[in-house]
Amino acid sequence: MKIAKTSRILTPIESWAQLPHGQCLLKETQCRLDHTITRCFGYHLLKLGQLSSQLSTAKSPIIHQINCAPSGEDIGLIADLHLLPVQDSSIDLCILAHELDFSSDPHQLLREIDRVLTLDGTLIISGYNPISLFGLRSLMNPKNPQTARLFLPNRVLDWLHLLGFEIQQKQHFDFLSCKLHSKFSNCVESIGERYLPYFCSTYFIVAKKQSIPMTPIKSPFKFSKPIVNQQPIATRHHKQ
Repeated sequence: MKIAKTSRILTPIESWAQLPHGQCLLKETQCRLDHTITRCFGYHLLKLGQLSSQLSTAKSPIIHQINCAPSGEDIGLIADLHLLPVQDSSIDLCILAHELDFSSDPHQLLREIDRVLTLDGTLIISGYNPISLFGLRSLMNPKNPQTARLFLPNRVLDWLHLLGFEIQQKQHFDFLSCKLHSKFSNCVESIGERYLPYFCSTYFIVAKKQSIPMTPIKSPFKFSKPIVNQQPIATRHHKQ
């Protein structure tokens, strides 16, 4: 199994156009995001990375929205995603689009997200699946894209479960991993997404942070009078 953390210097992705068929991927991801964020409520929304920042969240009921990335345009918070300058338990919704694919330490990235999310906060993740046509092309041509590190969707789910997240939604799409120009390719795409989801090139995960309080909650109910009398009860013995 591939080690999650690496010392290799990764080239950051600045635009969806740098990804193979990036505009189609952006459209599909945006469609799924629009259906999800309308049901996420709170006060603060955090988009991590330039790809996440380029996604539209206009349909979200959360007013305060922050774009966070190490660099780029329209970035409100310039910071290292692995060391977020954000207060604990302050973010209600976090969006992470393909950042795990280009992260040198995905475990630390997820730990930081877990730290800043509120109780019952929501995390939306999208990424590449190595068991797909896209993954096969990446193995045969490492420069497509140049620095992508592909992790299995189930492995990402294991990381989220260890952090205490509840998986609310998991989708797979982009089976052919190419532009669709005909009805036949559209038909093959729909069949692949329905019957062969684990071979699609992209996954879309919605997870909710769950925390169980460690301190037991005492019941406020008390009996007005003791049920059992604490005084000794005298008994009479009859002589035989």
